[in-house]
Amino acid sequence: MKLRSKCILSILLIITLITATPMVQTASFAAAFGDVNGHWAESYIDTIKPLGVISGYPDGTFRPEEAVKRIHFISITVNALKKATRTPAKNEYWGTPYVEVALELGLVSESEFGGLTLAALEKPITREEMASIVVNAFYSTGATLSPQAIAAASKTLKDFNTVSHDYYNQAIAAVALEIITGYPDGTFKPGECASRAQAAVVSHKLLVELGTLEADATYAVNGIKIGDSYEAVIKSKGSPLREDASEYGFKWLIYHDQYRNYVQVGIQGGKVVALFTGSNLLTSQNGLKMGMTKAQVETLLGKPLNSILKGTTDYLQYNNAETATYLNQKVYITAYYDTADSGKMFGVKLVDYTVEQAFKSQYGNTTDALRIALEKQLFDLLNVYRVSFNKPVLKWNEALAGVARKHSKDMAVRDFFSHTNPSGYDPFKRILADGLDYKVAAENIAAGYTNAFSTHSGWVNSPGHRLNLLRDIQEVGIGVYLGGNLFNYYTQNFITPLN
Repeated sequence: MKLRSKCILSILLIITLITATPMVQTASFAAAFGDVNGHWAESYIDTIKPLGVISGYPDGTFRPEEAVKRIHFISITVNALKKATRTPAKNEYWGTPYVEVALELGLVSESEFGGLTLAALEKPITREEMASIVVNAFYSTGATLSPQAIAAASKTLKDFNTVSHDYYNQAIAAVALEIITGYPDGTFKPGECASRAQAAVVSHKLLVELGTLEADATYAVNGIKIGDSYEAVIKSKGSPLREDASEYGFKWLIYHDQYRNYVQVGIQGGKVVALFTGSNLLTSQNGLKMGMTKAQVETLLGKPLNSILKGTTDYLQYNNAETATYLNQKVYITAYYDTADSGKMFGVKLVDYTVEQAFKSQYGNTTDALRIALEKQLFDLLNVYRVSFNKPVLKWNEALAGVARKHSKDMAVRDFFSHTNPSGYDPFKRILADGLDYKVAAENIAAGYTNAFSTHSGWVNSPGHRLNLLRDIQEVGIGVYLGGNLFNYYTQNFITPLN
């Protein structure tokens, strides 16, 4: 069974009381090696160097883009497993003790690389060969992978059919473990030679899987990490401005300082299970940060997910210029990109793997608490976005929110999607009918979006909607209705009062 939400946007721009232009759109520390400073793999290399897993050259360099030899990757993997090796005999090849351990553990076979000769071991390792060694290392500890994880991974990259027969299962397993990811074009490139930087990243991820390194410290929003306790959040941030419901069932703690430093912290069972920010507050060990383009994000996280398999149901995910979801270090990361600002990431949502897997839905329960939360969050996100452009904060108008709520409900109940309802009432008539006079009015509508983040992102990425979000206007009312053929309906009404 495959599920996909329909996301639709519509906007009405009002320049004056009588002129309307409709637009419709669908939806830090010093680097361990001097030559890795600023490199995309710097944090991985810096983290594992003190563990004795990797080493540099005598001149103090690491040479991250240099091809890594097969014997070097074997030695890196043996070191990651903390396996002792004997001292080579005089005039003996330095790598022989590592090969002996690798054979004993089943990391390689006697026939590997066409035979474990000196000439073969000194050649660059390919990505499929690297995948085989690292997955065999994972299995050597007694760890296993679920059939569901293997099945899901097998659908992610389009050139698995080019992987050599001997390495096919390990290549898929490496992707399932997120130890090796695909390229932005959706390929694994099995025969491509691996670089020393890639080898460092792979060994880092193996150490995470083996429990030597902590995975949940990879990402933090304003210093808060998934897995932190509720008490630690309160101690760090103080009491939240409010607590909101979520579609997942956990509660969001809302923090901001006059719409700067905006953070939502998801709490379930006394622990942080989700984070969102629309401000420049994301930090990470792997270099992921706000302002990155989709191509830059994919260099770090691999190809976005086209679906998330939960049990026997495949939940399709949006992967376009505006938004994409990734799975990394047991965290689902949804990035929101601003296509009008060079495609830069302006919002990010992080959800714990277990929590996302347990959410067997797209929209959550249709409760008043969730409806109210969506309205408030859309108001917050609107003002966060305005403040980032040095625009004044809009004032909430509850009467105008009533107009918006009635229109969202009307669209769901009478099954239409338009600024003008079947009775011929457009936003001007609807606003005036509720006794609100104005100099300027505008309206954004949307349907099918699962939460406030995706809805706001959709409006940001449509020129007309974006204009309304940033226009010189004074008040806003937002109304959400949960239900109908498109599930969630959203209306934003803007006015500058007549007096």
